[in-house]
Amino acid sequence: MSRLASWRPDRGAALTAVFSGLILACAFAPVNLWPLSMVGVVPFLWLARRLPPKKALIAGWLGGLALYLGLIYWVIVVMVTYGGVHWSAAFLALIIFAWYLGSYLGIFCWALSLTTRQGINPLLAAPLVWAGFEWLRGIIFTGVPWLPLSMGLAGNLDLVQSAELWSTSGLSLLLVLVNVLVYQALFPADPKAPNWRRGLALAVALVLVGGGWLWGGQRYAQVEAAAQKAPTLPVSVVQANVSLPMMWQKKLRPVVIERHARATRKAAKDNPERPWLVVWPESAAPFYFMRDARPSLPVLELARDLDAYIMLGSLGAVEQGKRFQVSNRSWLVGPDGRAAGFYDKVHLVPFGEYVPLGQVLFFVRAVAQIGDDFAVGQPGKVLKMGPLALGPLICYESIFPGLARDMRLNGAGLLVNQTNDAWFGRTSAPYQHLSHLQLRAVENRVACARAATTGISGFVMPSGRLIQTTGIYRPGLESARLPLMKSMTFFTRHGDLIGPGALAAALLLMALAWWRARKREA
Repeated sequence: MSRLASWRPDRGAALTAVFSGLILACAFAPVNLWPLSMVGVVPFLWLARRLPPKKALIAGWLGGLALYLGLIYWVIVVMVTYGGVHWSAAFLALIIFAWYLGSYLGIFCWALSLTTRQGINPLLAAPLVWAGFEWLRGIIFTGVPWLPLSMGLAGNLDLVQSAELWSTSGLSLLLVLVNVLVYQALFPADPKAPNWRRGLALAVALVLVGGGWLWGGQRYAQVEAAAQKAPTLPVSVVQANVSLPMMWQKKLRPVVIERHARATRKAAKDNPERPWLVVWPESAAPFYFMRDARPSLPVLELARDLDAYIMLGSLGAVEQGKRFQVSNRSWLVGPDGRAAGFYDKVHLVPFGEYVPLGQVLFFVRAVAQIGDDFAVGQPGKVLKMGPLALGPLICYESIFPGLARDMRLNGAGLLVNQTNDAWFGRTSAPYQHLSHLQLRAVENRVACARAATTGISGFVMPSGRLIQTTGIYRPGLESARLPLMKSMTFFTRHGDLIGPGALAAALLLMALAWWRARKREA
């Protein structure tokens, strides 16, 4: 019991961590109280300073658990309502998932407690540890970069414009730096320190935020002006509001196709210019498009009759030796009534489209009723719409900065996100999902079109500005002329340099702190 007590923070510290995690969750969509991202880490800095490393780890972990329970509670809706899983198993899965994601906040508090006790300034350690391990979360175990701290700024577009330089990792690093400065102004290391030091820390924080806001506002205006001068493409997105049970009934396939076709014909009346692009959502064709001839033919005829390119989601069949493997596929049909190409989803959903470590977790496939793993597509593949290249992002591929960057490097002049967010129900998840696409637009200065089965559909400008977005769970049809920007950003050319660099530096600082601690013990 004494050993367990050495790990356990006191009740006040635990309650502070949990409450702080819930408050920080309000920085993200759909609440969008973005100022919280600039001060929401302060309580965890206070805990790391007050507690020894072991207790700081547990307190931070509890805070991270509360944070992600507030952000990804919709996992229960997905598993119970649409996955057929019992609520108890779904609740356990939510706890495990949130516990894993929250562990990174625990590691942050542990590392900060360790390094500050060995004389390393939190102004140096905190931003590096947070940005480094946040980047690691986006790649380890296939990656879960859902809602990095920088996504808390999606409600203020002026402050996210620098993502074109350093992606979400750089933004998160700067946010944590501001949090540390606010912390030092409120809780100085030396209580007897003169007030000017507190004022200096707060002044530097204000300069960072104000300078970023001023620069971002100017950059936002520049990008908007450049978009006005760029060549444009007329694009329509269709939201047919098809329920999941209806989508996968074989006898209702013609009804599903007709719903999308009816909206497309309506869009044709509003788009006198030909050809133009019409985007249907993921799984808009709930069958093996181009292999099942009868349900595929109406789509081909529609594209030819309307002189339009139609981009639609369907099932794909990938030949693997003597058998076929299912893929999540996006097809592009040309105005000649023929398929112009397809893209197979690259980043599959764990425990939805494949089972990680399938030989070990074989029982998960049976419990969750998951069939064979889906086939994986070619990263960075673009679809050619005449001289223009389209970059497809199926479902949650839009949360991965590297996937959008690869397509931009391969010449994509427009990103197209096709998703079926009906799985999320009427929760905050559709709004969180959409906010990631805003960062992809800013990072690469490229316009994005988004078609979601039940919402949210619409468009994202290269500045990150949302236009003509629909609601959820109602039919929608939106059309816009999207700019085709040609210039490439620093991030597009060089990728995320901050994330791996911060991780390497953080590990060095932690090793240095560990070495100092051992030396003092000796």
